[in-house]
Amino acid sequence: MESIIAQAQSLAGEADGAGQAKIRDALRQLLLELETPKDMLMGIFNGHLQIAAVRLGIESGLFRSLSQSETPPQVDQIAQKSGASPELFGSILRYLASNGLITEADHGKFTANRATHTPASQMAEAFICHAFDNCGPAIQEFPSFFAETHYQEITSNTNTPFQEAFSTDLTCFAWLAQQPERFNDLQHVMTALESTDWTVGFSHFEKEACAIIQPPQESRRPFLVDVGGGHGHQCIQLIKKYPNLSGWLTLQDLPQAVDQLPKIDGVETMVHDIFQTQIVKGAKFYYLRRILHDYPDAQGIKILKNLRAVMAHDSQILIDDMVLPGTNGPWQATLTDLSLMVTVGGKERSKEQWEALAKQSDLRVAEVHTYDKSDNFSVIVMEL
Repeated sequence: MESIIAQAQSLAGEADGAGQAKIRDALRQLLLELETPKDMLMGIFNGHLQIAAVRLGIESGLFRSLSQSETPPQVDQIAQKSGASPELFGSILRYLASNGLITEADHGKFTANRATHTPASQMAEAFICHAFDNCGPAIQEFPSFFAETHYQEITSNTNTPFQEAFSTDLTCFAWLAQQPERFNDLQHVMTALESTDWTVGFSHFEKEACAIIQPPQESRRPFLVDVGGGHGHQCIQLIKKYPNLSGWLTLQDLPQAVDQLPKIDGVETMVHDIFQTQIVKGAKFYYLRRILHDYPDAQGIKILKNLRAVMAHDSQILIDDMVLPGTNGPWQATLTDLSLMVTVGGKERSKEQWEALAKQSDLRVAEVHTYDKSDNFSVIVMEL
């Protein structure tokens, strides 16, 4: 047994991200095959409680406290820091330890392990709070909502389990924008997804980017419009990688995003609503990162048609989003798919679904560039 474990650890250490994902999937499948029906049911129940316990650990500062402690503290010492009952914290700490999130070093003494440092980070705190506070209530409404709608596909982002959960007629994003703390958690999560470089191995884009010369002329053709580009992370990364693109990029978003932006050197910023007619005509590229997965097909088609109306004959729309495999999609991807569905009415799409969306928008998919195979993130290139 020890040799098998050592071999798996050795393989994981030598594998790249995609290889490690395959190893994790194989081990997860092995675990499912070894589980009894009781194990499986308890595991499902545990998932519901685990996120609640982690949320409590974040709120009480438990994970940060253990991560910063040099020696394993006693339960009463941990509880004292947040004014909690030692009896209560004893139960919670034992539960977290049994799930591998902390380590019970000795009777009544707990310490951080490798897993503890994840929920102790700012990004992870925001992720868990968003998952529990914002998505959790909508997920709870998931079964009853679809029973009431006779299990029909969601076609409107104002008629989802989210509206039922929070008793609102507003869209998820509009409602969260009125809740600063909740919205801040969402922003942290979205920002964490901005770091991956989508241009790696994208030879077509590389060729076009390298051909741009300085200085930009007054009558220049816009090179790339970052539609719904938020805080400008992608424009900043592009100029860092291709300094010659300075002055050739345009960032668009709603007033609440654009008005708070500091000046970004080499990037023109403008207010724009993706559901209105596009104001930059004839750009070489219109880039949308994690935008279309937030909307049902009808609204996605509206967004694409607004771009199609201003495209030149050689313009292209670059959709930076997930492309679900045709079969056996990874659980992380299908989880995202369902969580988008119950909160914003959106979805992750397969290649066939992207092609169908393009066709309904009078466009065609010319290329799919997958830059992150472990998470299936790709750039779907659409053109006239």
